[in-house]
Amino acid sequence: MDKKNGSNQNKKIKFISWKYFVFITLVIIGLISFFVLKEDNIQTTRINYQEIVSGFETEGLVIRDEKTFRAPISGELNIIKNEGERAAYGEQIAYIENEDQKYNIYSQEPGIISYAHDGLEQSLRFGSITPQLLDNYDDFERNYKQYVSGNRVEKGAILYRGINNYNQYLLIEVEDDKAHMFKQNEIVFLDRNNEKKYIKAKVKKIYGYKDMNYLLLDLNYYVKEWNNIRWVDIKLIKNIYEGLAVPNSSIFKTATGTKILLYTFDNEIKIKNVNVIETTNNWSIIENVEIGDKVIINPENVNYGRNEN
Repeated sequence: MDKKNGSNQNKKIKFISWKYFVFITLVIIGLISFFVLKEDNIQTTRINYQEIVSGFETEGLVIRDEKTFRAPISGELNIIKNEGERAAYGEQIAYIENEDQKYNIYSQEPGIISYAHDGLEQSLRFGSITPQLLDNYDDFERNYKQYVSGNRVEKGAILYRGINNYNQYLLIEVEDDKAHMFKQNEIVFLDRNNEKKYIKAKVKKIYGYKDMNYLLLDLNYYVKEWNNIRWVDIKLIKNIYEGLAVPNSSIFKTATGTKILLYTFDNEIKIKNVNVIETTNNWSIIENVEIGDKVIINPENVNYGRNEN
């Protein structure tokens, strides 16, 4: 009886020992697989010479140097100077005709002619940024109307606008952390639809009002496509940099400096000391590398115990 119990006990111990052995073996295999797979998951990109910009997407309110002129009589409008064309002072741009008379319309000032208006011409006056304007920044509602030849116009109604095509402002609402990036009279750039056809502008003035800040930008040239719109989506760019660029995720710091990991042609990994020249949200311009070098963009997945240059 004792021998039988002893034999069963030994079998039980052997079984438990075997389970522990299998468990420990599986853990070791799992750990090895984890680190091997982790290092195999290296992501790289080639270092190229490129342009990077420091800026942010935003919306701007277009403010034009414009005047509205009203119809002197009621009747049918006949347009001579087309929408968006420039007219000299005193040049005939249209005429209004009814059963009794024909009245010629002449340009009262030189500039671009537009037969469209939105009812905000008096509220958004060039060179007059008032507290009332800032209070209503997000609430302006357009009452847009545009005439074409053959339309009937009523006496006293706004007929056309004369636009000074040498002046155009953009008013942008920004929070404190972004407003502090800019200074009055600083040169900035605007990018529409990521076209990289930059519009140069000057920070004319910075308004701090209530809990927000407003940048008034004086555009370097008149954007004709904005003749009849008020809100535009743009990227406001503070600086444009050119050089050898890497993703910010590839850069890390150690006690001995700023570094990146390069993946060499013979499939080795080495640490490289670099100098960061400029940094944006996603990219950095660096020195001490060559164009075409392959940089690791997820260095956290790599053992740093490599040869260092």
